[in-house]
Amino acid sequence: VTDSRVAYIPTLEEVLLDAKKTGVIVKIELKGVGTAKPVLDLVESLDMVSQCHYSSFSLDEIRTIRKLRPQRSPVDGKYIYKTGCLFGEPPSNFIEIAQSVGASEVHLKYDTCTVERINDIHKAGFGSMCFFRSPGRMKEDSSLKYSGDCGNEDKAMYDIVRKTGVQSMCVNRPDVLHGMLHTKGEPTHRALESHTVITI
Repeated sequence: VTDSRVAYIPTLEEVLLDAKKTGVIVKIELKGVGTAKPVLDLVESLDMVSQCHYSSFSLDEIRTIRKLRPQRSPVDGKYIYKTGCLFGEPPSNFIEIAQSVGASEVHLKYDTCTVERINDIHKAGFGSMCFFRSPGRMKEDSSLKYSGDCGNEDKAMYDIVRKTGVQSMCVNRPDVLHGMLHTKGEPTHRALESHTVITI
């Protein structure tokens, strides 16, 4: 669509083709039942295996990816097809749950990231990511849960979460995260890749 007055939701294939040109890492959230196999087929047909990671609150979708693609790198033994278990409120056995479905990463909601949890994730050999809720839900958290300004996702808020040791962040304001990291003289590639999350 070239008409600036027309808005539409692009297909996953269109988004991936754009992302392929940049080399950015894309985390695809699998929300629908049975989405793992068709998404996996599309990613492979576009030759983007190394650029795409899969995440889901549904353990079945993560389990399906791992069952279909159990391959590990001969160099470091890590899974070639990256998967992440999403946890809104992680149960006490969230590490064991992630291990049971063959996940390679654990993704926690921003306000459940603690130094202890992130250390446990890394000690177990997983990568880590935190996610911030949608803008509307962040405002809800701000007014109902924290009675503060957490809905604004400012530099201070990002810095607090970053200091837990989490490796990447899925945020609503990537420009703010990028600016914060740039100001601190830290690498910004994680900020850039972490906001490219597609939900299907």
